[in-house]
Amino acid sequence: MKLKYLIVPIFAFAACGSLQAQTSDATPSASPTQEGHWRHHDHWLWNKLNLTDAQKQQIHTIRENNRKNPAFRTALATYLKARMKVRDEIKATQAATSDDAAALGAAEAQLAVVRMQQQNEIKAILSGDQLKTWNEFQAKRDTRIQDRINKLTQPES
Repeated sequence: MKLKYLIVPIFAFAACGSLQAQTSDATPSASPTQEGHWRHHDHWLWNKLNLTDAQKQQIHTIRENNRKNPAFRTALATYLKARMKVRDEIKATQAATSDDAAALGAAEAQLAVVRMQQQNEIKAILSGDQLKTWNEFQAKRDTRIQDRINKLTQPES
């Protein structure tokens, strides 16, 4: 009789454990290492462009030179400092001063200009088909951003 009190909970635990392991979705889920891996979210574009080895080397050189470029380094440092200052101020006082917000906006604009110069250098080495693929990607990206803006500006109903 006492053995029955031991066996029934074991079987119940085993049955519930196996049900919990099954999901209704037959597709494999993403591995935990891929979640939050946002740094290379546009990496597929470089693969889709079918770059030659010479083009890959040229792009690598452009990006390395940009990292060493004092204008880029200054713009990035200014942006990061301004962002950190605004974030810290918001944490401390729940609001940011208009001067700090304006400084952040100016730093972000300067960084965007430097990044656009780098993109223009990269686009200059692409072939016609590659440039078409690049422009299609940018158009899709701009459309996604505009759709997101439209959703955010519409009043909820």
